[in-house]
Formats: sequence, structure tokens, C-alpha cells
Amino acid sequence: MDATEDTRPAPAGAPAARSRAWVALSVAASVIVGLVAFGGFANHTYQVGPGRVTAEATLAPRGETAVVVPPFGSISAPTHAAPLRFRLTLAEVDLDALQALAAGGVPDPALTEQLQADALRGARRALAEGLLAAALAAGLTGWALRHRWRVVVAAVVCGTLVPAALLAAAWASYDLDAFRTPSYRGAVSYAPSLIELVQRRAERVDDLRRQVEKLVRDLNGYYRAPQSFAAAGALPETVRVLHVSDIHLDPVGLALTRELAEEFDVAFIVDTGDINHYGSTVEAAVAASQVPTGWPYLFVPGNHDSPGIVAALAALDNVRVLDASATVEAGVRVFGVADPASRGSGVEPAAGPMEREAASIARRLGAAVRSGEPTPTVIAIHNPAMVPPFEGLAPLVLVGHTHTPALSRLGEGWLLDNGTTGGVHFSDTREEPHIPHSASILYFTAEEPRRLVAIDQIEVSGLAGQSSLRRTVIDADLLHGAQ
Repeated sequence: MDATEDTRPAPAGAPAARSRAWVALSVAASVIVGLVAFGGFANHTYQVGPGRVTAEATLAPRGETAVVVPPFGSISAPTHAAPLRFRLTLAEVDLDALQALAAGGVPDPALTEQLQADALRGARRALAEGLLAAALAAGLTGWALRHRWRVVVAAVVCGTLVPAALLAAAWASYDLDAFRTPSYRGAVSYAPSLIELVQRRAERVDDLRRQVEKLVRDLNGYYRAPQSFAAAGALPETVRVLHVSDIHLDPVGLALTRELAEEFDVAFIVDTGDINHYGSTVEAAVAASQVPTGWPYLFVPGNHDSPGIVAALAALDNVRVLDASATVEAGVRVFGVADPASRGSGVEPAAGPMEREAASIARRLGAAVRSGEPTPTVIAIHNPAMVPPFEGLAPLVLVGHTHTPALSRLGEGWLLDNGTTGGVHFSDTREEPHIPHSASILYFTAEEPRRLVAIDQIEVSGLAGQSSLRRTVIDADLLHGAQ
């Protein structure tokens, strides 16, 4: 026998101690899983007056409550001591109901109490669903680890009590007065400067229009001049298309659209959406009255474009609304993909459904092309998040939404983000909410089938009295034939 071998029997209590330790670890693991499940399932979307609101509760480093109004931003405040974040997000608004409510003046006490009761009832349901998810997840974890009913019961009790205790602590310490000094994130943070900008534009809109007209004429004239040979001039022997996006009813942006269309003698205009702000009936009337009428106008609805806006534009003789559909103008085949939010009163669609819809439309388009339908010359999409499934289905994809102009390769084709023709942005990265108005001129061969020759990215700053044009030559061989 090895002299070093320990032949002493294990203490009688060792297995019991190990068993208790495993039980404790199993319950602890169940609590952690329960907390994760609580954060993932403590959410509920419900109706409050004219709007649908999503209430959520998640674990957070500090206790706070946030009220989110996409796409303008959020207001938050440290309202409680427990490490939970409560979030109320305006998912969608029934504009007709909202306008009817506003027309009625100040709501009476009974209506106010009803709205408050609806809000609290939805929030309670969100928390109840989170606690139920925590209980189920903790119980399943306890059973998976120990296969003993006593452990499962302990896991369910602890997995539910821990988030419930956090909620109780949040309730006990909740201080609504914290919203007297809230924090602002997103576009809400520049609200004061945005108001100032609107006031300045209202005072100077005629002057800005005159500046834009002059800048566009000077820009086009320069690129027609002999000294611009290195930039290939204005490419007169081409079919020219104007791409605009995210005008947001800006009068200068609308004037810029008309001026560019006229000065560059475009065949038609492609608008990749967000022609308005909220989608109200008043905006629908304004948008319909301001859309340029001298050219065919292909409109791809964005997330700000309500059904009322889309219907008002579709009623115009020169406007063609594209929603998972194609049309041909001047020999250029354009396939449009609308933002799903444009079909309802919401502003921001859920990422998952939006991406699944994009994949479904792309599959149908690909199948149609393989069966013999013509390949699109251009695919126009509002939201870049919907672009990936369309790679390879057209040589050029146009997008908007980001308010940041960019041109990049997309596989063997090109992706052009027009930025904002309205000259506004929804980002907290800029102190001044005004940015240059941007638009693009697309040059196609005069011979059919149309082929992309070059892209001009134009930025015009009416307030600064400056403009710029950046040309990207897509095919140099085609360029020589276009001069």
C-alpha cells in the first residue's frame, strides 16, 4: 500500500455539505436567470388616449425613469434608488384622435383621470409579465440543475422575490419631483436652438430662397464652363435624375429641389421619404401643395410619412408612390421600398419586422428578375437598415433617413445616402440643428439600357451662402461618350 494514500473515511457530513452548496448555487443561478428574464419580458404596449405606449423595466446601474418620443429624443431623471430603469416610449399616435382631443380644449378631470388610470394599468401589466417570466425562468433553471422539487420551489420564490424587492424599493423611494431637473438626450436636447432656427428661417425664408437660387445657378454654370473639364462638365449627353430625401417640409429644401431640377434639366425626381414631420392632415395638405409639379416625382415613403401623407401625394398627377413596386421613367427602372412605419401612425418600426420585410421583398424581387423581369436600374429605400438583402439586385441603391450624405460601395454596386434636402438633423452630436441642404444628381447614359455614368453630391448652405459639389465617376469609359 502506498504510504502517502489517505485511507481515512470522508466525514459523515461532507456529502450533505456538498449537497447544500449545490442547492445554494442552483438557487443563486436561478435568481440571476430570473433577473435576466425580468429585464427581457417586463414590457407591454398599450393604448393611452390617442397614443400607443410601450412600458419597460430593465436592470440599470442607477435608478431612473425615461420618457422617449422617437425620433426627437428622451427626457430622463433619477427618480428612485433601486437599480432599475423604467422607460415609457411613444410607439405610435392616432393623429386624427389627437387632433380631435386638441380641438376639445383642456381635458376635463374625468378624462385626465382615465388617461392616468390607463397608463398605470399598462405599466403594472408590464411589471407583472416581467415577474411571471422571472418565476418561470428561475423554476426551469432550478429544475435543470437539481431535478428536485424543493430546489425548484426555492428557485421560483427567490427568483421572483428579488426583482419584486427591487420594484418595492423603487416604489418606496420614487420621487416624481426629480423631473424638475431632467436630462435631455437626442434631438430634444437642441429644442431651444431649433426653435431659434425656425424663427430665423421664418424671418428670412424669402432671402434664403434667393440665395439658394443664385447658388444653384452659379454651381451649374461653373460645371458647364470649359475650365471644369477635369470634372467632366455638366455631362449634357446624359439622362439626369435628381435624388432628394428627408425634406421635412423645409421651405428652403423644397425651393432647392425645384431649382436643381430646373437648372440641371433632370428627367425626373426620386424622393426617398420623410417629406414631412408628423404626418398630420395639415402637413399632408402643405406637402401636396409644395411638391414640384414640372417633373415626374417618384416617392418612396419614409418613417415620418403617414398614410394621410402618402394618399395626398398619390393623388397628384405627377407623383408615383413606390412601395415594394417598380416604375420606369426616361428608361430608368426604379424599384421602391417604403419604410413599414409609413403604413401606420408609428414613427420607428421594430428592427426585426423591418429587416424581415426587407428580406421578403428582396426575395420576391430576385425571383422576379430570375424569371425574366427587367433588373432595376435603381433601388430606392428610405431606411439603410433595409438595404443588405438588396445587395447585387441593382447597380445603385439610394437611401435617406440618416441625414448624413455618404457614397460607398455595396458589393459590386454603389450605395448613395442623400443626407437631408431639408437641412435638419435628429442627432445630439451637433450643437446647431441646421446642416447644409444636400441633394444628388445621377447621370445615366443616353443609350438604353441606361447605365450609371457619374454621381454629383451637392451641398448648399443658404445661411452661409456657400455650396459644394463632389463628383464620383462610376465608369470612365462611359464618361467619354457623355461629353
